[in-house]
Amino acid sequence: MILRRWKGKVAFIFVGTFLLYMYIQWMKHFETIGTYQRYAKAADEPQVSNVRKGEEEHLKRPDVSDVNKERRERINRVCSTKENELRRNKPRIDVSQHIHIDEKHKLTYCYLFKAGFTFWGILFKIIRGDFNVTSPFDPTIFYQRGIPIDSLHDLPESKRASFFDSSFSFMFTRDPYSRLLSGYSDKLFRPNFQWRNVAPTIAKRVRNHNHNQTCVSDIQFSEFIKYVIHSEEQRVSRNPHYSFAFDFCDPCKYKYDFIGKMETIKHDTLHLLDKMKQPKLIAQIENNFRNQFRYFTIKERMDTLSSCQREEGLLCTKSFSHILKKLWKGFQMDGIISKKSKYPIPEKQSDMITPTAFHDIVVQAIGDAKDETVSRKNKEEAMLEAYSTVDTADMEKLSKLLQPDCEVFGYDCRPDKLFKDRKYIKPWYFDISTA
Repeated sequence: MILRRWKGKVAFIFVGTFLLYMYIQWMKHFETIGTYQRYAKAADEPQVSNVRKGEEEHLKRPDVSDVNKERRERINRVCSTKENELRRNKPRIDVSQHIHIDEKHKLTYCYLFKAGFTFWGILFKIIRGDFNVTSPFDPTIFYQRGIPIDSLHDLPESKRASFFDSSFSFMFTRDPYSRLLSGYSDKLFRPNFQWRNVAPTIAKRVRNHNHNQTCVSDIQFSEFIKYVIHSEEQRVSRNPHYSFAFDFCDPCKYKYDFIGKMETIKHDTLHLLDKMKQPKLIAQIENNFRNQFRYFTIKERMDTLSSCQREEGLLCTKSFSHILKKLWKGFQMDGIISKKSKYPIPEKQSDMITPTAFHDIVVQAIGDAKDETVSRKNKEEAMLEAYSTVDTADMEKLSKLLQPDCEVFGYDCRPDKLFKDRKYIKPWYFDISTA
């Protein structure tokens, strides 16, 4: 009887201890997830605190070093076990020409289009000493941002590896689905020179007709995805804005010291600038980063508008009102201006609008998109809308093609929002008649 009681007590203690252990592990798991999610969202979310300003900044800034360590460990782990599988027998491209160098400060930066390249390309030139300013948003350097810069490829081949290994190296990447959409909306939906030098190629490959077009302004997102799939499957080169990060920066060969992500660009940037001893740049970027980024983007697109006015052939015979509405919808899908803001320019007055006047109209239309929550919601809606128009079969193919980027950089290749309960969403963001 006594023995039976003791057995019962021991069993009770054992089960209780085991359950307590499992609960602790479960809480640790969710604490880790929560920490990463807070890090991913921390860059621009307002935080209320009664501590002094300097202390508040210290508390808000996450431990980027730990996150970067996890990112690099993941890359090393995946590359050591799956590199051949992920390469799918594709020949290695010469990545050295995609790596900017700063010989004075011993820095190397693999630039990836549509992953903060315009922003970091300017920052890199400031750090190199090409521009004598203390902010990447300084208007005096706006029209000089495209000046050429030395690459690792410019060094003698015998010196490239040693320079890279002795330098501080970094790159920025981005969720591959978001990056593809950004490339499409920026270069193919909105007015761009790719209407003439890329869009005709896409139209020829994915549309069922043989005649050649010299300017195409109506490439659909579903057609763009077919173009990406076709070029991957047929091993046909495509515009670098639509290359995959795994191929473009080759993180298995080049062991970057820091892996930044577009989703956490503010904190990643501040961490890098701190390592590079750039206090003046830090001070400028810490000050209202989101709004500075927003106004820089608006100004950049006004530059495109100026190009449209100078280069009549770029318009594809479309009216200027059509061009302006494309830009307007682009600002809405990027969460820069409010969904509620209606395009205010009468058709007959469109031809008389100057880039400066249109800039002011766009700024007035920001409205509730100034709120980061609203802005993110709008961008999310535009993404769901775009991918809902893609055939399920093409989505499955795309998911497999994006696997290297997902595996190496830690992204979800089958996000529920794009794959679960798929249904077609009638275009609003991508339909200029709703402007």
